[in-house]
Amino acid sequence: MQSEAMLTQRVRNVPVSRIRIHLDFAGIWNRGVWLAPRPGIKVRELFQSDDGYRISMVRYAPGAKVPEHLHTADEHTYVIEGSVRDSAGEYTAGSYLLNPMGSRHGVWSDRGALVITHRLGPIRFLSGWRPGPEAPPEGRGFPGDRLPLLINTGAEQGAAWEQLRPGVQVMSMFEGAPGNYKTALVRYRPGSAVPAHIHLGDEHVYILSGCQEDEFGSYDTGAYLYNPMGTTHRVWSEEGCLAMIHWRAPVRYL
Repeated sequence: MQSEAMLTQRVRNVPVSRIRIHLDFAGIWNRGVWLAPRPGIKVRELFQSDDGYRISMVRYAPGAKVPEHLHTADEHTYVIEGSVRDSAGEYTAGSYLLNPMGSRHGVWSDRGALVITHRLGPIRFLSGWRPGPEAPPEGRGFPGDRLPLLINTGAEQGAAWEQLRPGVQVMSMFEGAPGNYKTALVRYRPGSAVPAHIHLGDEHVYILSGCQEDEFGSYDTGAYLYNPMGTTHRVWSEEGCLAMIHWRAPVRYL
């Protein structure tokens, strides 16, 4: 995956082993390798780390199903197109769902869907598996009530948008212990900007609509961007944009 991004990546104050990655829409859909782990399911891995952290695009054909499985670590899912279901309900485009470590469910789509998932550890399929004397493998989660969390980010009433900077709003969807981890939508109004800052932990960005820019390039709808710990830049949007962002640690303004 990193070799595919070599033409578009820029590096600044980042160790060679933690290189900055930009995958544009064509890089994901036309040049990327899509796996088919289940009938009707296609998966494109955007990022993988040695500790099991994984970011994936998952495409469901109408009627496709992922069998019941156990989450050994927290999983964050955002529905980009269509809808997916589990025994608790249906999740349409714009839905954000947290399945915490220890939760179990099967997932299917009646009419097809495209989702992006941030998984902190592997899943274990339950078909033919029964809990034995040993506990399931230890996973990584964050403090909380450990119940699945659903947020309809497209709902206007009660939408929790807060101003981050003039013209820049943030909708926080999940936040762990202070300084630990955060998942949010960030909305840039046309011409707005975030000043220069350094990333104290890894940041993963997916552009849902519009175009975001920094000193290194422009990132249109459907682009994925990885800013490793130590990256410094400023961010702006001439036309406006909406981005899904996962921070592993906060930023420090310079």
